[in-house]
Amino acid sequence: MGKSLGKLGSWIYGHAKITIFGFIITVVISVVVALSIGVHFDAAGMSIQGSESEKANKLMEKEFPNTKQNGGQIQIVLHSSNGKPLSTPDNQKTMNDLFTDVQKNKHVKMVVIPQMLQSFSKDNMTGIARVMYKQKGDNVSPKTIKSLQKSLKITRNKSIQTELTSNDVTISPMDNGEQAEVVGLIIAFIILSITFASLLVAGIPILSAILGLIAGMMLVLISTNFLSVGTFSMSLVGMMGLAVGIDYALFIISRYRQELVEKSKKEALTYAMSTAGTSVVFAGVTVIAALLGMTILGIDMLTVMGMTAAMSVFTAILTSLTFVPAMLTILGDRVTGKKPNRVLYIVSLLRVKGGWGKLVTKYKYLLTILVIGLLATATIPFTHINLGLPNDAVKSEKLTERRAYDILTEAYGKGSQATLVVLVRSDNQKAVQNGIQKIKALSNVVSVSQAAPSENNKYQMITVIPSTDSNDVKTKKVVHHIRKLANKNDIPPLYVTGATAINIDMSDALMKALPKFAILIVVFAFILLTIVFRSLLIPVVAVAGFVLSLGATLGTIVFVIQDGNFINLLGIPNKGAILNFLPVLVIGIMFGLAMDYEVFLVSRIREEYLKSHDTRQAVMAGMKDSGPAVVAAALIMIIVFSGFIFASDAVVKTMGLALATGILFDALFVRLVLVPATIAIFGSSSWYLPKWLDKFLPNVKID
Repeated sequence: MGKSLGKLGSWIYGHAKITIFGFIITVVISVVVALSIGVHFDAAGMSIQGSESEKANKLMEKEFPNTKQNGGQIQIVLHSSNGKPLSTPDNQKTMNDLFTDVQKNKHVKMVVIPQMLQSFSKDNMTGIARVMYKQKGDNVSPKTIKSLQKSLKITRNKSIQTELTSNDVTISPMDNGEQAEVVGLIIAFIILSITFASLLVAGIPILSAILGLIAGMMLVLISTNFLSVGTFSMSLVGMMGLAVGIDYALFIISRYRQELVEKSKKEALTYAMSTAGTSVVFAGVTVIAALLGMTILGIDMLTVMGMTAAMSVFTAILTSLTFVPAMLTILGDRVTGKKPNRVLYIVSLLRVKGGWGKLVTKYKYLLTILVIGLLATATIPFTHINLGLPNDAVKSEKLTERRAYDILTEAYGKGSQATLVVLVRSDNQKAVQNGIQKIKALSNVVSVSQAAPSENNKYQMITVIPSTDSNDVKTKKVVHHIRKLANKNDIPPLYVTGATAINIDMSDALMKALPKFAILIVVFAFILLTIVFRSLLIPVVAVAGFVLSLGATLGTIVFVIQDGNFINLLGIPNKGAILNFLPVLVIGIMFGLAMDYEVFLVSRIREEYLKSHDTRQAVMAGMKDSGPAVVAAALIMIIVFSGFIFASDAVVKTMGLALATGILFDALFVRLVLVPATIAIFGSSSWYLPKWLDKFLPNVKID
């Protein structure tokens, strides 16, 4: 591969303008194709195929077809702020004026008023109405929502607090971190300017990443015509596309500038492409493999997220291997490797007399113990992780959904928004009533409705309201206890479904699948690194370091998001359960990025070792040459991901925090301290590989 990439670099050197022109034309074509085909976002399913709640949901749709929701629905939450109950004539008239005005919108199918829903609170100060639309939830336009919000002035002007909430319609436009991306790019440019001591060179990775991201996003937009892609998938695409796009360009430019000191421009580019270019391909393919590995979990949404993020990584690889070397050629003498290659002042100080590599090799035992101790301590909170899906409780108080949640919680209790639907398979009323009484007797159950029969009377449907919200461990126990009641004490079979039960089943399934997925990734990493570095100890250290940084990352997320520490500092409105698919995302993405830094750094150390056969000198040389680029790349990653912490959407916010924390632990502590320190500890044994295994393994060179 190295020779092929070297030839590609040599060809690009002679055809730089054609390469740039061809690349830009390709990006333009992708934009035209995406816009002409159209965009059709449609969130993929979050349920686990074959789970009890999914089976029960299909059963309910079959036996109770009237409950199937054909159009989008929005709840109007009303709360009297004038001291008078909503049942008074004046308040009733004001609410009726609102409902009449809402009904005028041509997209509204009907408005179900609180009297029909029997939704007034016990003190009659709060009520719920429901707006039913003709279109599906995803197709209810922002213009239609604005029309509804305009109508709310009727009740708000009469001291009736009126808020909106929905399970399937987007009411408040999601802030997926677009502003954060811009800020991240500016800071990345500053770091690159310091790294390369050149504003001009610093612009190449930024421009490369943006163009690659545009191409990647166009692929994703085109894929919306064939896949169920949710809008929040674009946030992950943006995060990954920018971060890896800048990193891959940074690796190639850094190696090119190093080679310029002793080689001609053409030779330096050819050598940089054959070495750093190979590392980019290997690292990028590893990231893609990790993202596509999420497909084995059988959750449509995660499969689509992995596939779309992989598209952005793919375009980042292509951009780094074509546009970047072409730009380096065009800039000519303005790209120099003779200027100091500093990252930050503190890093430049550490480079004195051998720098960071010398420090790591000198205090290798102490640093190894400190890093392992730090990461192990940070992992401790992970032991009480509670998975769930973010609800409106974790949204900003500036949003109407959060205010609606607070009103509903105050008036009806936390469990009012965690309703469970239970299907009883029986036409025997005595048996059904026996089941209802047993459910009522369970702890944490507030109320159980009367049974509603199916058309053939073979099934009875009841609703159960717990006292805790959908993400609470106690609510999960209620679901499990109801299922255990079936076929005991003359209780007929019970099937629990509804959004809450589906989320609980998915969280449980993901928690069970997590160890298997992690083991698969770890084994994959060990095999890959053994092939690349022709070593057993280095892959063991790399994998162990990944496991430690992964545990520390998830432990930190639990400490902050679930336990509520430092949430005010990070702009997080409220503590809550951990996003149930977050650990899978963190494993997949962090594995790929960890391999990026591992390959780029250790391949340089190995290259020096093969020349000198002195492990200590190899570590110092590798850290001196590749260390600054890894530091810069890690800082850029952390900054890009950190910006998403301040997005309003809870899913985006949590992903940003998790990935920023993960890079901090893995890149700065594991790859830049633990890995070189342990290589120094093991010395020449670090490169040991049994002869029989060396002959058996394929030979892949990344030098």
